[in-house]
Amino acid sequence: MKKLLFVLVLVVLAASVAMAQSVAGTPAPLGTQGGTAGATFSGNVTGVLNYIPNYDVMGAHENGGRGCAGCHAPHNGPKGNGGTATGYGTYATAQGGLWGEDTSAIMTSYSAGITFNGGNSHHSGKLTWGTAALSPATAWTDATYTGVATCLSCHDGSVSSGAMLSGYSYEQAFGLLNGASYGFNSNRNGALSTALYGPNPIPTFLGGTTGSGYGYTHPVGQTANLGAVLGSVLTNASYGLAAGVSGNAISVAALTPNSPYANFVASYYPGAMLAAVPQSASAGGNFVVCTTCHNQHNMAVYGGGQRGEAVPAGVTQVRTIFFVNGGYNPGAPYDPTHEPSTMRFCQQCHFSFSSEYFGATNVGTAY
Repeated sequence: MKKLLFVLVLVVLAASVAMAQSVAGTPAPLGTQGGTAGATFSGNVTGVLNYIPNYDVMGAHENGGRGCAGCHAPHNGPKGNGGTATGYGTYATAQGGLWGEDTSAIMTSYSAGITFNGGNSHHSGKLTWGTAALSPATAWTDATYTGVATCLSCHDGSVSSGAMLSGYSYEQAFGLLNGASYGFNSNRNGALSTALYGPNPIPTFLGGTTGSGYGYTHPVGQTANLGAVLGSVLTNASYGLAAGVSGNAISVAALTPNSPYANFVASYYPGAMLAAVPQSASAGGNFVVCTTCHNQHNMAVYGGGQRGEAVPAGVTQVRTIFFVNGGYNPGAPYDPTHEPSTMRFCQQCHFSFSSEYFGATNVGTAY
């Protein structure tokens, strides 16, 4: 009798295991991991997944109290901000945006374009103005102008170094880089006094006053494109990203379920990668501008719906800093199965450095 009961128990256990394997073997919908037979997933996100900022989300772009008018002069454009020179703001006044800064100095000083990180590594980027011919009349329809020139009209330290720009990070100046953590990693940065960055100022200028300028700045421009950084990940079906590529558009919903890139997206949405600027019929030509990696209107929090993007399951909105266009929290409570969101942000394009690239299905994101 005992032997019969023992056999029955074994049969029930075997059936349970078989059922579990059958369910696990069913292709999982995008947004989950561990969908392959025998795979397990310990949880794809952790941290404050409904982050509520405790300081103004515009942060540094309060512009020393001037607010929106520091960049968007509501009356008379750049001349309304005090410009009197001949030809002041030719590009800025030609079309929309009510841009209040002088972009003409950027357009003339760098008329031949700008080489970012030039000569310092093979990862250089050359920006030329316009994906086609650029003129004041067409500037506000071109991302090289709206996504680079307008940013540099403040952030090139040799052009605009007034009271609105201190030359080092707003977050650092106001003590916003440190914060309490929790859980597994609470001992790492649990004290408010813990310094998450070194003592040197984090610069905000990109041009002449930084001492290194564009030569040591992340590649931007037509040669800093997805084909250059993603390589075979963009075209090789085994990574799962190729299934979502149609011409120069990329659809997250169309990625191959349970593939390496889909498993990455399950815990970190690649909003910045999708914000790369098309320049040809191929997604490999989509290139980086300033506003690919930065959302100039939100310094503190990232979440679904801000630009129409989706987020991983369980995430409502998460912390970010430096106007980064994605979850970016150096105080995230990471552990051996959760990578910090600061690393995940870069891995959107630098995918070969991710755990999923090497086949992991149980490494998530700490926000």
